[in-house]
Amino acid sequence: MATVMEYAEDLAEAIVESQEFQDLRKKEEKMVEDEDAKTMLDELNAKYQQAQMMQQNGQQMSDEQKQELQVMEQKMKQNDKIAEFYEAQNHFNQLMNSVNQVITDKLQGQNEDAADAE
Repeated sequence: MATVMEYAEDLAEAIVESQEFQDLRKKEEKMVEDEDAKTMLDELNAKYQQAQMMQQNGQQMSDEQKQELQVMEQKMKQNDKIAEFYEAQNHFNQLMNSVNQVITDKLQGQNEDAADAE
Protein backbone atom coordinates (compact mmCIF):
# COMPACT_ATOMS: atom_id res chain seq x y z
CA MET A 1 0.00 0.00 0.00
CA ALA A 2 1.35 3.39 -0.99
CA THR A 3 2.12 5.85 1.76
CA VAL A 4 0.78 9.37 1.92
CA MET A 5 4.20 10.68 0.93
CA GLU A 6 4.27 8.46 -2.16
CA TYR A 7 0.90 9.86 -3.19
CA ALA A 8 2.20 13.37 -2.52
CA GLU A 9 5.18 12.71 -4.77
CA ASP A 10 2.86 11.40 -7.50
CA LEU A 11 0.69 14.51 -7.16
CA ALA A 12 3.74 16.78 -7.31
CA GLU A 13 4.94 15.03 -10.45
CA ALA A 14 1.50 15.35 -12.06
CA ILE A 15 1.50 19.07 -11.24
CA VAL A 16 4.99 19.53 -12.71
CA GLU A 17 3.87 17.73 -15.88
CA SER A 18 0.65 19.77 -16.15
CA GLN A 19 0.18 22.18 -19.02
CA GLU A 20 -0.40 25.01 -16.54
CA PHE A 21 2.97 24.47 -14.86
CA GLN A 22 4.80 24.05 -18.17
CA ASP A 23 3.25 27.27 -19.50
CA LEU A 24 4.17 29.09 -16.31
CA ARG A 25 7.83 28.06 -16.58
CA LYS A 26 8.03 29.02 -20.28
CA LYS A 27 6.45 32.42 -19.66
CA GLU A 28 8.74 33.01 -16.68
CA GLU A 29 11.82 32.23 -18.78
CA LYS A 30 10.68 34.61 -21.52
CA MET A 31 9.93 37.31 -19.00
CA VAL A 32 13.33 37.21 -17.27
CA GLU A 33 15.10 37.11 -20.64
CA ASP A 34 13.44 40.41 -21.57
CA GLU A 35 15.67 43.18 -20.21
CA ASP A 36 12.85 45.73 -19.90
CA ALA A 37 10.68 43.25 -18.02
CA LYS A 38 13.53 42.19 -15.75
CA THR A 39 14.41 45.80 -14.94
CA MET A 40 10.79 46.61 -14.12
CA LEU A 41 10.50 43.53 -11.90
CA ASP A 42 13.72 44.35 -10.08
CA GLU A 43 12.61 47.93 -9.49
CA LEU A 44 9.17 46.88 -8.27
CA ASN A 45 10.63 44.24 -5.96
CA ALA A 46 12.98 46.84 -4.50
CA LYS A 47 10.01 49.16 -3.87
CA TYR A 48 8.04 46.33 -2.23
CA GLN A 49 11.00 45.52 0.01
CA GLN A 50 11.32 49.17 0.95
CA ALA A 51 7.60 49.30 1.78
CA GLN A 52 7.86 46.14 3.85
CA MET A 53 10.82 47.53 5.79
CA MET A 54 8.87 50.70 6.49
CA GLN A 55 5.92 48.69 7.82
CA GLN A 56 8.20 46.61 10.02
CA ASN A 57 9.61 49.83 11.46
CA GLY A 58 6.12 51.17 12.12
CA GLN A 59 6.24 53.73 9.32
CA GLN A 60 3.51 54.41 6.81
CA MET A 61 4.03 54.83 3.10
CA SER A 62 3.34 58.33 1.84
CA ASP A 63 0.64 58.90 -0.76
CA GLU A 64 3.41 59.71 -3.21
CA GLN A 65 5.12 56.35 -2.57
CA LYS A 66 1.80 54.50 -2.94
CA GLN A 67 1.13 56.27 -6.21
CA GLU A 68 4.63 55.46 -7.44
CA LEU A 69 3.99 51.75 -6.76
CA GLN A 70 0.67 51.90 -8.61
CA VAL A 71 2.31 53.57 -11.61
CA MET A 72 5.02 50.91 -11.67
CA GLU A 73 2.43 48.12 -11.46
CA GLN A 74 0.43 49.62 -14.34
CA LYS A 75 3.57 50.01 -16.43
CA MET A 76 4.43 46.36 -15.83
CA LYS A 77 1.01 45.22 -17.00
CA GLN A 78 1.68 46.93 -20.33
CA ASN A 79 4.74 44.76 -20.94
CA ASP A 80 3.65 41.74 -23.00
CA LYS A 81 6.09 39.31 -21.37
CA ILE A 82 4.98 40.27 -17.87
CA ALA A 83 1.29 40.19 -18.81
CA GLU A 84 1.70 36.72 -20.33
CA PHE A 85 3.51 35.53 -17.20
CA TYR A 86 0.75 36.89 -14.94
CA GLU A 87 -1.87 35.15 -17.06
CA ALA A 88 0.02 31.83 -16.85
CA GLN A 89 0.46 32.36 -13.11
CA ASN A 90 -3.29 32.86 -12.72
CA HIS A 91 -4.01 29.63 -14.61
CA PHE A 92 -1.52 27.73 -12.45
CA ASN A 93 -3.02 29.23 -9.28
CA GLN A 94 -6.47 28.10 -10.43
CA LEU A 95 -5.12 24.56 -10.85
CA MET A 96 -3.57 24.63 -7.38
CA ASN A 97 -6.77 26.01 -5.87
CA SER A 98 -8.70 23.18 -7.51
CA VAL A 99 -6.26 20.60 -6.15
CA ASN A 100 -6.53 22.11 -2.67
CA GLN A 101 -10.32 22.11 -2.92
CA VAL A 102 -10.39 18.41 -3.83
CA ILE A 103 -8.20 17.62 -0.82
CA THR A 104 -10.29 19.83 1.48
CA ASP A 105 -13.55 18.29 0.24
CA LYS A 106 -12.20 14.80 0.77
CA LEU A 107 -10.98 15.61 4.28
CA GLN A 108 -14.31 17.18 5.20
CA GLY A 109 -16.09 14.15 3.80
CA GLN A 110 -13.87 11.90 5.90
CA ASN A 111 -14.66 13.97 8.98
CA GLU A 112 -18.39 13.72 8.24
CA ASP A 113 -18.07 9.95 7.78
CA ALA A 114 -16.31 9.64 11.15
CA ALA A 115 -18.99 11.77 12.84
CA ASP A 116 -21.74 9.62 11.29
CA ALA A 117 -20.07 6.47 12.61
CA GLU A 118 -20.24 7.74 16.20
